[in-house]
Amino acid sequence: MNPLEIFTYAFEALRERRARSVLTILMVVISAALMTALNGMNAGMENYFISQFSSLSPNVLVVIPGTKTGRFDITSSAKVTLDIHDVENIRKVEGVEEVIPLIQGVAVLRSGVRTLTVQIVGFDQSKIHYIYPTVELEEGSYVSPYDSTGIVLGAYVANPPGAERTFAWVGQVVTARYDYTTTNQFGQLERETVKRSFIVRGVLKYTGAPGFANVDRAALVSLQAANMLFRKGGHYDAILVVTKDPELNEQVEKRIVDMYSRNVAVISPKAIVQVIRGAMAGFSTFTVSIAAVSLVVAAVGIITTLFTSVLERTREIGLLKALGFRNWQVLLTFLSEALIVGLLGGSLGVAVGDAGAYLLLMGPVKFGLRTVTIQPFFNPVDLLLIWAFTLAVSLLAGFYPAWRASRLNPVEALRRE
Repeated sequence: MNPLEIFTYAFEALRERRARSVLTILMVVISAALMTALNGMNAGMENYFISQFSSLSPNVLVVIPGTKTGRFDITSSAKVTLDIHDVENIRKVEGVEEVIPLIQGVAVLRSGVRTLTVQIVGFDQSKIHYIYPTVELEEGSYVSPYDSTGIVLGAYVANPPGAERTFAWVGQVVTARYDYTTTNQFGQLERETVKRSFIVRGVLKYTGAPGFANVDRAALVSLQAANMLFRKGGHYDAILVVTKDPELNEQVEKRIVDMYSRNVAVISPKAIVQVIRGAMAGFSTFTVSIAAVSLVVAAVGIITTLFTSVLERTREIGLLKALGFRNWQVLLTFLSEALIVGLLGGSLGVAVGDAGAYLLLMGPVKFGLRTVTIQPFFNPVDLLLIWAFTLAVSLLAGFYPAWRASRLNPVEALRRE
């Protein structure tokens, strides 16, 4: 018999044991589908997060203060601070186009009897498009650098999702309360509260970009107002550095780090994307590895099915050998059965997993307080690898039973009932 005839013979053998064959193939389908669905969902989430940061300007670097030891610890008493002198020094660095100091903190906004805990960010809003090129006002205007009472609300602050009515509108007065602790002369911690009233100057359109601050759930004020609210004493939480060209990012970053003897951290959107990709790659490997365990169970099913088939067909194998079948032909016959199981299970599994990922991610997905829509993403190479891996495991699982069948003595086999 030639290989094609052997393959056809193996297919007929599986058809004769239809129920057992279908269950074995089903195990392979479930395993391949699980790996495919998880792979597509993970890739979709990675693409979503990266697309969110792609809305930021690619030529923006964030300078964050560290400590005098070069470590970045927000609890350190020896923390290096950033102020107006640092802004001027960084502005002189070659390749820098603009420098934007920033102060941020979490405060409670009150509008009438309702309250919201929001992130308040203070910076020169005339330069907002350096940071968020796509941000737009829904209504009103931005706050001027000298306006200490104006505030701009993010889309979800002005109109909280699920709320029956608007939290605040343009022209309304809102109150910000900031609680913090200080150390008195006796070394004891004391709780202090700062309250400031603001007039809503504008409301932003929804952006969906987390960035340095999730502007949809943030409130924007002037640098002066943030300094007074958060009691910063002229010190900044970060300095945003706009380079003349994204290609200059690494050079500017190195110059700033060298200038501060590595006492500051410089973060770029590219670095954030790399972190996201690294984290998602690890997460994807973990989840797909768990799914691959189910393929081991399917492999055990293939081994069991073929071993049972060998036992049931012992006399048939003996007869085939008596008629002139060689060992390799018997081996190929049973391997063909494993191959068919792998081909059908892998192909159906990839298709089912593809559809399953879309069904699982159908509609909005909840991420904390945010509701987002994520589309699965399938790389053809990944799908091919999953299919090939399923096929390889099926063949490996079928090899030992096939080898045992090929080694049967035809005389002994024909004697068995």
